[in-house]
Amino acid sequence: MARADMKTNPERKRSFIMQKAVNLFMAKGFEGTSTNDICVAAKLTKPSLYHYFESKNHLLFCIHKRSQEEVARPYINEVTSITEPGKRLEAMIRGYARMICSHPELRFMLHGSLTIFRDKRFVEIRQEWKKFYILIRDTISELQSIGRISQELRPSWVSLQILGMITWTTFWFDYKRRDQIDQLADSMVEMAFHGIGFKSLS
Repeated sequence: MARADMKTNPERKRSFIMQKAVNLFMAKGFEGTSTNDICVAAKLTKPSLYHYFESKNHLLFCIHKRSQEEVARPYINEVTSITEPGKRLEAMIRGYARMICSHPELRFMLHGSLTIFRDKRFVEIRQEWKKFYILIRDTISELQSIGRISQELRPSWVSLQILGMITWTTFWFDYKRRDQIDQLADSMVEMAFHGIGFKSLS
């Protein structure tokens, strides 16, 4: 990004700082990254950093908000529009797997920072990410109510197990192999549907 462009566009500058910061957080962890590290990476002074963000905590909050607005919310809007629960569950698993494999920063976002803070802003952040769990849990319950999967399953556990299977991918997936994302998403769907004993309509 050209320096002149950033001077005339504060939002681009904020986005640039957030990207540099999240790269550092992914490499060094939140606690291991200092504000000085961020300033060096983004080539700015501490007063300039604090002009855009109140603190390192506020910077992390803004990174979460950006991911939720740009990545999570479109996913949630898309899957909640699907009325047939079997197709909705498939779309949720496939879409979430693709999201996880396309955005390496989500490893830090979901595993490395959600439990760091307890202030009001991060309660909001955790509630937003929790929508993934609620969507899957409620869809599992709906499938049970129409006899498509076993009544013996506990929807809350199934939701957490599916999310765990997918989010654990962040610890071993090679993000340079993006050509494998669709194949991996297909595998996740097959494993989940087989595990819950899904009964197709056909």
